[in-house]
Amino acid sequence: MASQLEDMGEHFFSCSICLHSFKDPKLLPCLHRFCRGCIKPVVDESDDKVKCPLCKQDCDKPDDGVDGFKTDFHTRNVVEYIQLQKSVAAEEVRKCIGCSKELHVAAFCFKCRGFICRKCHEVHESSGMTRDHKEHVLALKDVKDKHLTLEKLGSLKEAPSCSEHPEKLAEICCVDCGNLPICMVCGHHEKHKGHTIRGVRELAAEEREKIEHSMKVLKEQDKNVRGFPAKLAEARKALEASIAETKARIRSQYNEEAEKVNEKEREADEVLARHKAEVDRKEREEVADLNRQRERELKTVNDKYDKRVNKAKAKAADERGEKDTAASKTKDVLTKKRSYLEKEFMDSISSVDHQGNTNMTTFGELSDQSTHRIQRYDNFVTVVSSVLASRDHWTDVSCLPDMNVSSKPLIKDAKKEFLEIDALSKVTSKRITPLFANPAPVIKRDDFKSDDDYDKYMKEHLRIGMTVRCRKANRGVQVGDTGKVIGFAMNPWTGVVYDGRVDCQWPRLGDTHGVGCSDVEIVDQGIQVGSKVRLQRSAVNPSRDQEGVNPRSVGRVTATDGKNCTVEFPTKKRWKGLVAEVEQVLLLRRGAFQDDGSYSAYVMDTISIGMAVRCYKDDGMTKVGDTGTVIMIEDIVPGQLGIEVKWQMQGGAHWVKHSSIEILGLRLLKVGDTVRAKQSISTILGFGWEKGETLKITEIVDDRGCVVQYEDACRTLPILFSRVGLLQ
Repeated sequence: MASQLEDMGEHFFSCSICLHSFKDPKLLPCLHRFCRGCIKPVVDESDDKVKCPLCKQDCDKPDDGVDGFKTDFHTRNVVEYIQLQKSVAAEEVRKCIGCSKELHVAAFCFKCRGFICRKCHEVHESSGMTRDHKEHVLALKDVKDKHLTLEKLGSLKEAPSCSEHPEKLAEICCVDCGNLPICMVCGHHEKHKGHTIRGVRELAAEEREKIEHSMKVLKEQDKNVRGFPAKLAEARKALEASIAETKARIRSQYNEEAEKVNEKEREADEVLARHKAEVDRKEREEVADLNRQRERELKTVNDKYDKRVNKAKAKAADERGEKDTAASKTKDVLTKKRSYLEKEFMDSISSVDHQGNTNMTTFGELSDQSTHRIQRYDNFVTVVSSVLASRDHWTDVSCLPDMNVSSKPLIKDAKKEFLEIDALSKVTSKRITPLFANPAPVIKRDDFKSDDDYDKYMKEHLRIGMTVRCRKANRGVQVGDTGKVIGFAMNPWTGVVYDGRVDCQWPRLGDTHGVGCSDVEIVDQGIQVGSKVRLQRSAVNPSRDQEGVNPRSVGRVTATDGKNCTVEFPTKKRWKGLVAEVEQVLLLRRGAFQDDGSYSAYVMDTISIGMAVRCYKDDGMTKVGDTGTVIMIEDIVPGQLGIEVKWQMQGGAHWVKHSSIEILGLRLLKVGDTVRAKQSISTILGFGWEKGETLKITEIVDDRGCVVQYEDACRTLPILFSRVGLLQ
C-alpha cells in the first residue's frame, strides 16, 4: 500500500481548497473530492448548477445541499491510514483501550476504533468477547514495514452500518437507491420492500467489470488526449507561417500594381511633354514664317500680321490647355486607381490580421479545453485506479457506478478529433484586383491548323461592329488595311454566314467592299448586341447598378449605342451601365488551337460547374455532337480533370475527360442553385452535413467559393466550389 500511496502522492488525499488532509470528503460527479466544510459555501452560493473548483464542470445541485453529494468512505479510510502511519513513524504514545495505560501501542482495532498495547493485543484476539475482532485488527508493525496494501486495508474494515438501522451492519444493497447499504429487515419488510436488492459481492463484480471496460477504452485514447497539445502547437506554428506568407504575397501584388500605376504616370508625363514640344515647335515655325512675310511686305500691313500672330499664339495656348486638361484627367483616374489599390491592400492586410487574431483566440480556447480535458482524464484514471486497487466490494458498489457515469462524457470528449484545426492554421485573402484589364485575345490564321478550321471559326464569330484587318488582297483592299464589319448574310437559326463573305467599311479607301471571312483577321471584338460580357472589377467610379451582380457572372448584351449598354445577367435582368465597365468573354472551339496540349490547358483554366459543353470525341458512351451540363469536376491525376456531365440526349450523367469536350456556354453557379456536398463536413461546434446532402447557394463570395444553406434553412456556412457539385 505504501508503494501505491507513494505513486499517487500524498497531495492526492489533500483538499485542493484548504490544502489539508480530507475531513469528511464529499465526492462530486466529476470525481473531484473536497472537505465538506470547504465545498459547502460553494454549494450554498450556487443556484441550480454547482461548478467544480478544479475542472469547472457543472453538475446539478442536490435538493439537500452539500449533504446530497456522496461521502467518499474509501478516501476517508485511506486518509485515516495515512494519519495512522504518521503516528507510528513518530512513535507517539497512545492510550490502550484494554488497560487504559499511556504506552507505545502495538496494534489498532478498526472495529473498536482504538489502539491496543502488546499484552492486550494477545488478549483482544483470544478473548471470547472480542475474538471476532481479529480480522479487523491491524498490527502496527505492518504499518511501519510498509507491507500493507489497499486490498488488505479494505479487508480490515467491517461492513458499513445500515442507513436506517445504524446499530446493524449492512448485509445487502438497494440498487434503486444508488447501491445503498441496508440490512435484511429493510430489504424485505420496511422502506426498501419491492426495490431491486442485490448481494454486495455480485453487485461489486458487475460494477468492477463495467469500470474496467471504461478504463480500457480510456487507455486506448491516451495517445489522442496527450498528443493534442502538440498538434495544437504545430497548427499554431503553421498559422503564423501562413500569415507571414500571405502578407508577403499581398505586398508583392501591391508593389506590382503600384509599379504599373507609376509607369502609367510616367507615360502620361512623357506624352504631355511630347505634345507641348510639338505645339512649341509649330508655334516657333509659324511665328517665324509670319515674321518673314511681314518683313517682306509693306509697313502698312504690319497690323494685319500682328493679328495673325496673336491668333496663332492663342490657338497654341488653347491646345496647351486641352492637353493639360486631358493629362489632368488621366492623372485623376490614376490617382483614384492608386487610392483604390491602397485601400484594397489595407483591407486585405486587415482581413489577414483579423483572421489570424480570430484563429489565435480559437487556438487559446482549444488549448484551455485541452488542459481541462487532460486534467479530467488524469483525475479520472487516478481515482478509478485507487478504487480498483482497494478490491473492496462495498467501495466498488458505492463509487464505481458514479465513475462509470462520469466515464461516458470523458470517453466521448477523448475521442474528439478537432478536424478544423488544419483550417484554423491557415489564413486566406482574395487576390489584389488588377487595375488594368488584359486586352481581349486576337485570333490569327496562324493559330489554326488548316484553312477550313480558320474559315469555320470566322464564320461563327464574325459580328457587326468588329474591327478586322485584311490578310489577303481583294478588290482594292490591300494586306494590312483595317476596317469595320457593317453587314453580312447569316442563317438566323445557326448563326453561320451563308456565303462566307462580309461587307466592311475601309477608311483608307473611303468605300465599302465585301471580302471573304477567311481573308481577314479580327482585330477588335467590339461590344455588340448578343456579346457575352462580365463586369470589369478594375473599373474606376463603377455605376451603382453594379450592386447585386457577381463579378464572375456572364451576361448577354441586349442593347448598346457604343457608349452605354444594357446587359441581361442571371441575378439582374436589365443591368444598365457604360460599355467601358464591361469586358467581352470569348469561348474558343477546338479548331482555334494548333495542338491538343494548348487546348487542354485552355479547358482546365476555363471549365466550371454549370457550363454547357459538347462532345467532340466519341468515348463509347457519348457521341460526337452530344450536349450537356457540367455537374461535377474532380482532379484525377496532375494535368487531367474528370468532368461529370448530365447529357441531354441520354437523360443520364457520366464522366468524361476534359480534353474530349468543347465549352458552349458560360452558365456558372449562381444564387439560388441547389448543389450536393461532395464530402462530409463537421465544424468545431459540432454541426455540418453528410456527403451527398442537398445544399442551397445563398451568396457567391468570390471566384473560389460561396455560402450555402442547410438543416431546414436554419444554418449557413461558407464552402469552396471544389467541395460541391451541381444537383442532377
